[in-house]
Amino acid sequence: MNPNLRRLTTSTRGLLILGLVIREALSFWTGHPYDMEVWLRNAYFVSRGANPYSAWFPPVPGLSFAFLNQSLGGVGYLPLWPLIVAGLYRIYAGVPGASCFLLYFLLKQPQVLADVLLGFLMYRAIDRWSGNEALALRGLRFWMLFPYAILISGMWGMFDAIIAALLFAFLLSINAAKGYSLLGLGILLKWLPIIYLPYYALREQGARKLGGVISLGVVVGLTALIFYLTGWDYAGVTAMSWSMSHGGGNGLTYVFVLQDRSLIPILSQIPGFYFAMGYLWPPGIILAGLIGSRRFPGKGAEMTVQALLLITVVFLLTRWGVYEQYLTYLLPLFYIDVAIWHPERKSLFRFTWFLAFLFLLANNDLLLRFLGPVSSQAVNIAFAADNESIFGPIRTAALYIIAILFTLHLVQLVLTFLNPSRNATPWLFRLGFVRRSRAPDESDLTKVGNP
Repeated sequence: MNPNLRRLTTSTRGLLILGLVIREALSFWTGHPYDMEVWLRNAYFVSRGANPYSAWFPPVPGLSFAFLNQSLGGVGYLPLWPLIVAGLYRIYAGVPGASCFLLYFLLKQPQVLADVLLGFLMYRAIDRWSGNEALALRGLRFWMLFPYAILISGMWGMFDAIIAALLFAFLLSINAAKGYSLLGLGILLKWLPIIYLPYYALREQGARKLGGVISLGVVVGLTALIFYLTGWDYAGVTAMSWSMSHGGGNGLTYVFVLQDRSLIPILSQIPGFYFAMGYLWPPGIILAGLIGSRRFPGKGAEMTVQALLLITVVFLLTRWGVYEQYLTYLLPLFYIDVAIWHPERKSLFRFTWFLAFLFLLANNDLLLRFLGPVSSQAVNIAFAADNESIFGPIRTAALYIIAILFTLHLVQLVLTFLNPSRNATPWLFRLGFVRRSRAPDESDLTKVGNP
């Protein structure tokens, strides 16, 4: 092997550079047609003083590549992300004669850099919690070369890696105030980290029980400050808040099936059915936090990770709409759990991301729609295939099957996390539909890509 290439894959710095280069190579010419359009339209109009919560934005000439005949709403998040993309547009606008691809590149930088940082924090966590630097390096190698993570950040352009990195920074922090402030910044970007606050409120002792107050104080304080400085009104925030708390439906669990056109008229006859389904997650995460604090006592790394895994999976089971990027919160913790404490769960880990990866491919037309930045026609072909060809019913059937399998798999994960002595072979393997993997052994921990 070339010595330079070997250094890239056997050193911390080399792996970080390699992971960054791979993601950057995808960043400027790919993107999810809806999300990237929302980002760039918000970037353009918010940088000109528009309120992202009370306006519909038309296509931006020379920049938009999808949904060219319709306006799109503002972002469904708290105000920090609109300000970030607006700031990135200001940088783009300051470059005379810049190509639209420069803006696409800039809009991906927070996601790409955060995903690389997330890999580094995984490395730090494994090194600290296992005392095995070689094992930590394998963890970094895994994340830097992990196709699923690369696609979500470098190709799709979703920013969940930022929040996941802040969550890991919180876990590694030894200062409570600093740690909970970092978690608050994560909540300010996307509400998902709030699912862990009940567990910490139950687990912490004394004044540390107020840690969640610090996190929420950061969210409320910075949100109010941003609205005050920008002069935005709060009219659209209520609708955004309802949407974020209830969930948007679909995604890679049973929710996808419950929104089938043939079932909606039937289930709608049950008073409040769809409304109630959107609010299963608050009692779900409170119950999971209570069980986690009792089943996994103490503040050790292993017990904490087990509790967080349980809470995350319960959230995925009770959330009205679980999207591919949500795996960014589960997979790093799951990898660390398998690498350090439970190597027998390797097949469960692999099957988790394999099912999610299949859903990502089917849901996004084998990634064709991500080519929109270089060809608007690619998006049109993808949408036409979904709605006007034989591929449409095949795609839908595949999504139904994967959603059902993934739901059953999440149930198995909950049972496994609750009882570590359970058989960790995926249920589908035991039924014989998939070739049963051999039991992991110690030598597996030395291989690239472990688990």
